[in-house]
Amino acid sequence: MKPHKFLHFATEPVFDKKPKSNQKTILSIKRSALPLVPAYCITTHKSQGQTLSKVVIDLKLPNETDDIAAVYVPLARVKRLLDLAILRPFDYKVFLMKPSKSQITEMERLDQLFLNIRSRFPEWFH
Repeated sequence: MKPHKFLHFATEPVFDKKPKSNQKTILSIKRSALPLVPAYCITTHKSQGQTLSKVVIDLKLPNETDDIAAVYVPLARVKRLLDLAILRPFDYKVFLMKPSKSQITEMERLDQLFLNIRSRFPEWFH
């Protein structure tokens, strides 16, 4: 079979299909491909509040990361453990990360705000 030349992206087949003799031609074709699936990436911050059907997470965090949300939020986006894939091996210490001083300060502020609102509007809390 002689390959055709492509001129202006013609829609002709790449190979002639006519056999050179009257014998039937048997053509065996084998194709290999990677199983690709359309996907996209989002940041941990963008994923907050969402429930996602499938999540792939990289728990190998940069050394300067001290944000607990960087670990907890992506792990909590799926309903089932089967829908979560961890990209590569990671240090177990990422689960032992302590909150930063600013995070503790913010939690204390929110606690005080809650106590203030609860004392001013007790009817809202049964």
